[in-house]
Amino acid sequence: MRAEDLREDFPSIEVGATAQEAARLIGAERHSAVIVVDQGRPVTVLTASQVLGAMVPGYLQEDPNLVRVYGERAADACAGRLDAKTVKDLLPPKDRRTELPVVDDDATTLECAALMSRLKMPILVVASDEKDGVMLGAITASRVLQHLVARPEQPEQPAP
Repeated sequence: MRAEDLREDFPSIEVGATAQEAARLIGAERHSAVIVVDQGRPVTVLTASQVLGAMVPGYLQEDPNLVRVYGERAADACAGRLDAKTVKDLLPPKDRRTELPVVDDDATTLECAALMSRLKMPILVVASDEKDGVMLGAITASRVLQHLVARPEQPEQPAP
């Protein structure tokens, strides 16, 4: 099976969108990430943990006991920390980003699995070489696993 058979629609967001939009999109779609694009071309993957990291102050991330003291009252304040930020603000500098996990439509299932494993990334962007790198969709690790571990149905044995 090739990437074109495995790919599916996946949420994407423009690099200039608000961080709140990214948080809402990840939450509404129940995905672990969104693909960040710039004029339709994939730039990077923004994970839910990166968004959460921008919401929760560092001193709370470092001290679990302090977080418990704050409790749920602080959750609204944490969400407000995204109000003045854009998606670009949540991304690491270009020189510290991981390699963009991208394949073309002809990539095999094993190529996809190997790239996901090497980059420790549960999402691959499928982009078109012919369309100047425009995103066509994405492949999730769950889709690759579904294909790799699928067992062919056993043919029914004729009755004796």
